Amino acid sequence: MSQPADQPEVVASDPVPTSGGEDGTSQRSWRTLMTLVRPYRWHLALGSALGITATLTGLWTPRIVESVIEHLGTGASVTGDIVLFAVLTAVGLTAALLQWGMLARAGESVVYDVRRTVVTRLLRGHVPAISSRSTADLVARVTADAPLLWGPVGSGLVSFVTAGTGVIGAIVLMGVIDTVLLGITLGGLLILGVMMALIMPVVGRERAKAQDAVGTLSAELDTSVRALRTIKVLGAEGERTDALLTRARRVRAHDVRANLAEVALFEFGTGGMNIISVVVLAVGAYRVGAGLMSVASLVAFFMYVGNFIVPLLSLADGFSSVQSGLAASKRIAEVEEIALEEVGQAAAAEPGTAVPAPSADVPVLELDGVVARYDDAGPDVLNGLTLRIPATGHVALVGPAGAGKSSTLSLMLRFLSPRAGTVRLGGVPYEQLTFAQVRERFAYVEQDPAVLPGTVRDNLAVARPGADDDELFAALDVVDMAGDVRELPAGLDTVLVAGTMTGGARQRLALARALLRRADVLLLDEVTSQVSNATERAIHAAIRAASRHCAVVTIAHRIDTLKDADLVVVIDDGVVRATGTHAQLSASDPVYQELTGSLRINDGA
Repeated sequence: MSQPADQPEVVASDPVPTSGGEDGTSQRSWRTLMTLVRPYRWHLALGSALGITATLTGLWTPRIVESVIEHLGTGASVTGDIVLFAVLTAVGLTAALLQWGMLARAGESVVYDVRRTVVTRLLRGHVPAISSRSTADLVARVTADAPLLWGPVGSGLVSFVTAGTGVIGAIVLMGVIDTVLLGITLGGLLILGVMMALIMPVVGRERAKAQDAVGTLSAELDTSVRALRTIKVLGAEGERTDALLTRARRVRAHDVRANLAEVALFEFGTGGMNIISVVVLAVGAYRVGAGLMSVASLVAFFMYVGNFIVPLLSLADGFSSVQSGLAASKRIAEVEEIALEEVGQAAAAEPGTAVPAPSADVPVLELDGVVARYDDAGPDVLNGLTLRIPATGHVALVGPAGAGKSSTLSLMLRFLSPRAGTVRLGGVPYEQLTFAQVRERFAYVEQDPAVLPGTVRDNLAVARPGADDDELFAALDVVDMAGDVRELPAGLDTVLVAGTMTGGARQRLALARALLRRADVLLLDEVTSQVSNATERAIHAAIRAASRHCAVVTIAHRIDTLKDADLVVVIDDGVVRATGTHAQLSASDPVYQELTGSLRINDGA
């Protein structure tokens, strides 16, 4: 997302941890995760109950085997054991299927909720807060981070419950069979658990670092692709490739360390349980030989030891999933901190307040002593700017780079809020209006306009839904583009690709869209900078026609625009330095004389 030219440059860098320390960040991540999960707590509760049911049915299998062995030794019927085993198996499978079906739905719902929240923040949040962040990194939070929250919801939190039930249930049943073997098993598990506990945090840390590194890689790759032509002309392909691969290697390093830690967890778990099994088998064989327990009991106990590995690995996997989810929820929480536009200032909007229709007696826009900045810690970009925009006519803004021209447009569009002073629309202060009430009176064309996803029709009709083909082509004809669109394979229904369109084509399409809106105020950030002379003449004619029934405000970078304006406003250092016609200012203002001199050179005059 581009920034206004006079906004302080924001340089992309590695993500910086938020204040509050690691503990504070972790607590915030948990709060965010719990907030996301809360609407589905009953799904999780029922899923946990079903998981416990499946676990308990599985726990009874060794006891059935024990019973079968004993019955075979005495010649008794094993039919009841087989029927019981079949019933428990059916109940366990049904419970497991219902559990994971329910958790899958709840988990994907959480992912959707996260995406809805982030998308809403990105499209409805304050523009300066979003513009100061990497677009690609923000996109990664929707596409890459959101799915990671399924782990904590599905296999994480519920795994702790079901696996914990399995461990506790097995310990109880093993104690019923033989307390000596249980003591040996628990001693081995204690040592194994300490070793696994030392490894599990490594997995979480490395997964979190890998996610942040992926966000940085995405941001730099996005910037490099956007600047591809410049990179090729400068012969900087090798340098940029090396820089990006350095980022990619950083991601790989964190992922490798996380994978190694996960492998270590698995190997310690399986290896440790194998050692415990061998010890239990040896001691159990001795106890059977000594008549202290039966063969059937040893088989059942040994089966419980073997079953321990599944819940233990589930606990480790659940911990890993929770750590990845917490890292993702931290990144989601950072987006949620972006304030929505309609919160705060707009909360003071007075219900029922309406903007009166434009009148020749009242300026359509008034800026009185406005002071504004993009960031609380940054410098003021407007320093008491006062300006009146009449209901009709063409006003051109001109000034040195960084003077405050783009910031003035941002203020008018309410992308930027004043720290002091007042902005009025039709005599009504902005504070009494919602953002929607303000912006519905404007049309806007950026200096480097964007092409919206979709067709030519989609790009135009968004300004005026319901417009018919004749109206769309009429707007295109004004900017000398109707013929080009008619020659496209599908005409208005041709899908546009921004990367294949020239800057001039994007400007003309954006201007046609703005004209179609029929707004009270038309804001143009120099729309003739990338068009041919013939198209420029057509655009100037369109601006003159529009200025007869609405206000047109242009940031001027070309001399012809200034000559064509009804009023020229010179902005310097965030204030209005002078106003007048081109002829008046050329004769009276030295700064204007210097500016227009450079504009003549740039225009080839």
